[in-house]
Amino acid sequence: MLTEYEAMVKEFLPALRAKAAKALEEKHHINQQQIGRLLDTTQAAVSKYLSGIYSKRVKEMEKELDDKDIEDFVGFMLKNDKYNAQKAVCRMCSKNLTFRCALMIK
Repeated sequence: MLTEYEAMVKEFLPALRAKAAKALEEKHHINQQQIGRLLDTTQAAVSKYLSGIYSKRVKEMEKELDDKDIEDFVGFMLKNDKYNAQKAVCRMCSKNLTFRCALMIK
């Protein structure tokens, strides 16, 4: 069984990146390398997210993420507004996981 922090790193964060990568590619027509830079991951990881090559649990969590929340996050990332992007992540995390971490921005 995963701790809450492990769930955030191993399930929530990949689900967020997968859904955000899809939005960036489909709605904003950004290439995989640029998406990787925006999401602080590699082009190879972005390719896997866009291809759906990740765990069943991450896919389930991805479905739970609200499209409006993802669009807000993507918008902040495109504006290079890292503070508000992080706030958006904290809001989504607290909606989808049951804990409040010490890093949470309110």
